[in-house]
Amino acid sequence: MRYWRAVEAQASQFRRVGATHIMVNKALVSIPWAMDPENSYLRFSTFGHTLDKFVSSTWNAGIYHEPLLEKNRELLLEQAKLARKYGFRCAIRCVEMTLMPESFFRRHPALRGPRVDNPSCSTSPMYALCAMLPEVQDHYRQMIRKLLALVPEIDEMHIFTNDSGGGFCYSSHLYSGPNGPVHCKQIPSAKQAQFFCGVIAEAGREINPAFRVVMTSGLGISEKASFIDDAPQGVVSDICGAFAWMGGLEDRWANMAVGPSIYDNPGERQKARDWALADFRARVEPIRRSNRPIYVNYTPEYYAGDDARPYETHRIMREMLNLGVEAIIGGAPGWTLYSVNTAMMMRAIARGDEPTADAVVAVAEGWVGTELAPKLCAAWQRCDHAAREWPMPAGSGHAAYIQPLLIHMPIVPDEALLSPTDLEYFMTPVLRDEEKMKQHHGGVWRIVHYDQATLLAYLAQYEKVIFPDYESAIAILDEALASPASVDAAADCLKEHRANAAAQLFSHKRLSHWFMAALHRKADCAPPTGCPSLSEIIDSEIALCEAAMRASPAAWVPPHECLHHSDHAVRLALMRQHRNDPPRRVDLSEFPTHRHPGIDACCGAHKVIQNLP
Repeated sequence: MRYWRAVEAQASQFRRVGATHIMVNKALVSIPWAMDPENSYLRFSTFGHTLDKFVSSTWNAGIYHEPLLEKNRELLLEQAKLARKYGFRCAIRCVEMTLMPESFFRRHPALRGPRVDNPSCSTSPMYALCAMLPEVQDHYRQMIRKLLALVPEIDEMHIFTNDSGGGFCYSSHLYSGPNGPVHCKQIPSAKQAQFFCGVIAEAGREINPAFRVVMTSGLGISEKASFIDDAPQGVVSDICGAFAWMGGLEDRWANMAVGPSIYDNPGERQKARDWALADFRARVEPIRRSNRPIYVNYTPEYYAGDDARPYETHRIMREMLNLGVEAIIGGAPGWTLYSVNTAMMMRAIARGDEPTADAVVAVAEGWVGTELAPKLCAAWQRCDHAAREWPMPAGSGHAAYIQPLLIHMPIVPDEALLSPTDLEYFMTPVLRDEEKMKQHHGGVWRIVHYDQATLLAYLAQYEKVIFPDYESAIAILDEALASPASVDAAADCLKEHRANAAAQLFSHKRLSHWFMAALHRKADCAPPTGCPSLSEIIDSEIALCEAAMRASPAAWVPPHECLHHSDHAVRLALMRQHRNDPPRRVDLSEFPTHRHPGIDACCGAHKVIQNLP
């Protein structure tokens, strides 16, 4: 009964956020990683499980353990059954061309395609198949026919490429650079991807005439434009922004590109928004010309959790709808009843070009009533402003907010003084592999390797804008919760948004402690006058986490937080034990600091596509 209640709740959530299709290719196990558990790069094979993780062809029969395939098929069928029961159609999301085990290439050496692993986080090369070989095409035809024979209501196969262990020969976006066998070198990678998708679409439509293949993020701008041009029947493409594959129009991505000069600078902010929107329009135009449906990748929670950004989310939805967007991949982020970003997405879809301020007030009044709505909107304004202004560090800085080392490791004056047992407690196979690679030398300090001026700019923005915004939002919500009108659903809504703001504040304060500590630990920095000592920074981190541990986990655990209370206790004990150790400076002079490239250094479709021959 508990299981079915959970299923009913999730189905209700899907309906509430307006979902039409459900991804059903979740696998019980990542088979490649299960076969080679010490190869930490294979953790990427847990995303976008491909056809060969469920069914086999005559080409790969016996390569993967059949009982594991059977378990994955059981889960696939169960998910499809539930989708059918609750009125949803089915889709699958696959990383293609996917990496293959060497056992396959020993059997079929002539089918080896491009190297598709990322050398910065893998210890051995991984290869995919070449899409232009008839044998490979037959392999995929057999598999898609078998899969749709099992679940004929699969309407769409979304293909995510050039990441997570997948890619096409000679694509400009392969992590190892354009590469592949000689026989297909003269065939543009976009045409290879287009031909492959056509093979899949044609075979799938034999069983389900509505079946289509959607090429999602991963191809370069010119490659994507070429892919869209004369794409075969049943093949379409998505749109994402230049700054992020699962979005791109949010202000935080512009922060990562531009850096501190954009903070609280309306002129620079508008310039960046105009650039991002022009880029987005240019990506839409080839699809519009081809008279195909316009899909977009847009997930407001991407890398940050469902932090309240109702004004920004509604603005972006209006912009996308005005461009003719027909389907959203990823879509509504929130699974909670009071996810305001989800509410803004659904309201924009339902009501079109309604003024954003009116839409936000209407949602607030519907949730907490007219008396409390002004306070809720005021809190959302603070959260929305903070989310648009918070420092997104350079060099794929969005990952800094979910970095395992930043979450797991204690802040100490010298990691070398931790005992091997203490250090091992925080190590994982992934982190151990990364330590072997030159680009990861320096560990946690390599991750936060910014010049001192940039670190100080981040810290100033936290102190002047981000922390006050979230603290103000929390105070406003506390005041609202103390009102006699705060009862039942209204109280539940206010509590949820207070917890959300507190979680964001906690997450940003933790990262700010690492930035402050970097001023003491990196050899190229010198803590300025007024900067807290390293022991004071450690004390602040301990106090912050102790306060969080005293609270209910639901009230403080930030997005992507992965430590349990017992793990936090070990981490805090080590910081107390080592807070007064002599600091060791880490020399990272062999590495360039992470720097914001600026908009002009970003690849914009509005500049690239118009220059294509």
